[in-house]
Amino acid sequence: MTLEICIHIYNYQRRLCWMLSSILQQVGDIPDIIVSISYTPNNGNPKTEDVIKLFREKGLNILDVVLTPEQVSNRSIARNIRTKETKADWILYADGDLVYDPHFFEDLKKKCESDQFKNEDKVIGADRHSLNDKFCIEYFEKDDKFVYPCVVDKVSEIAGKWPVKWVRGKLNCAGYFQLARVGAIREKNQVYSGRDRDLWRSTKADREFRVRMSGRVPMDTLPIFHLNHDRGGPDIQR
Repeated sequence: MTLEICIHIYNYQRRLCWMLSSILQQVGDIPDIIVSISYTPNNGNPKTEDVIKLFREKGLNILDVVLTPEQVSNRSIARNIRTKETKADWILYADGDLVYDPHFFEDLKKKCESDQFKNEDKVIGADRHSLNDKFCIEYFEKDDKFVYPCVVDKVSEIAGKWPVKWVRGKLNCAGYFQLARVGAIREKNQVYSGRDRDLWRSTKADREFRVRMSGRVPMDTLPIFHLNHDRGGPDIQR
């Protein structure tokens, strides 16, 4: 099984280091993972390019999707590009501020190949453990433990000890976890979304994808930890 994790990132590159660390630290019988990262050049602290360079050197198979400043405000543009170009069996559209349990993708592979899901083509949703936003913001504001970009050792163990705001999402199939068989996407609609001009948090594009795929099927996965952040101005890096 080949899986592409399609990540869009803007201004939260420290959290991206945590996310990529959690992918790097996956264990067990995991899929052949490709990570595609969409970004605009010279953005963030550290720059996305430097994060990608480090994690490539550590062994992740990462593809660049370089966007213009005008494109980066809508993640559906990059998702359309990867939907067209991917050679993976499955594609997982994901936000750039998540941390996965170390057995997450081993468990995901087992589920995709199980009798329950092996013939499932629709978009599949999973719960997100959204960590307390005030705690997360203060942590990254005061963070002096790491020099970014870096690999965060035992990252899931750290995130798993942080206070949780709420757990929900698998019945909504939200844009942080939308998993579908690539062949089915191409057969049904060829694109992730046609809403290239919908800029408000991209939720309209995410909803269009669920409609195009004709449903939402829940999956009980291992934890996905969401590193909540300040959604204020464009210059925020926390």
